[in-house]
Amino acid sequence: FSDLEPLPQDDGPVPVVRIAYPDGFEEVMSYFRRVVVTGECSQRTLQLSAEVIAHNAANYTAWQYRRRCLEAMHSGSSNAAREQAWREELAFCTARGRENLKNYQVWFHRRSCLARLGSGPEAELEFVAEILRDDSKNYHAWGHRQWVLSSCGGWEGEAAFVEGLLEEDARNNSAWNQRYFLLQHTADLSSLSVAEGEVDFAARFIAAAPGNPSPWNYLRGVVEPLGYSAVPRVRLLCEGLLAGDAASGAGRVAAMSLLVDVLDEGGDPAEQERARSLCDSLEDLDSLREAYWQWRRSRV
Repeated sequence: FSDLEPLPQDDGPVPVVRIAYPDGFEEVMSYFRRVVVTGECSQRTLQLSAEVIAHNAANYTAWQYRRRCLEAMHSGSSNAAREQAWREELAFCTARGRENLKNYQVWFHRRSCLARLGSGPEAELEFVAEILRDDSKNYHAWGHRQWVLSSCGGWEGEAAFVEGLLEEDARNNSAWNQRYFLLQHTADLSSLSVAEGEVDFAARFIAAAPGNPSPWNYLRGVVEPLGYSAVPRVRLLCEGLLAGDAASGAGRVAAMSLLVDVLDEGGDPAEQERARSLCDSLEDLDSLREAYWQWRRSRV
């Protein structure tokens, strides 16, 4: 870059607090600002953007400039050469991504590479699965997985994948969310048979750990649009838990909370009176939300 004049950062004549950048950062950024201004797209500017990313992987301008360079450098290349360039870029992105697994810019750049390659979903779903094996609640990885499924397909194996994660950790809200996402795209959520099947699915996890709020929330999300009266299994589940010794503490609160909504839905005066009575009990059982249960009782 000896032919270029670096463009330093302009903090004004009297900076209030000068940032103590690490060694090499200011030099790299000064050359990068210059090439952004000149618009040069070449192998050396592609490498320069890699140096910028090595200093700060969240620099979205550097990632965008890499895409710009690759597009310009291979605008006249053969399809094979262009594909090879983007495959190399995907490999670069993978290496940087493993070091920055919760960096939005890395995941966005990865999607750009995949969109240009137009490959199938298998390898990418396996890559995301590998990331989720280390951190099953990585928000960025889940968002990327949903993008892959929506853009490239691969729905047929998703139910088993999600169920496997839930078997490992039934409190994984991300996995419960993914199951609902799967239903939205592959099933009819207005179907009674679908709702009943999902109630049975959630009930299995509730039986194993009644105090786990995740399957209770999932059950609500699936059944509320249809109405609780349309799926009697929900009431039976709540009544059964309250009648036995399985539900205590948080599990008992969860069952009673849902039963309040079930009883209130039909408009029957006797059942609404029971719902108010349950709210009274919940004021003691769920004392942290005492004010909420007072409000909820007033809304029955």
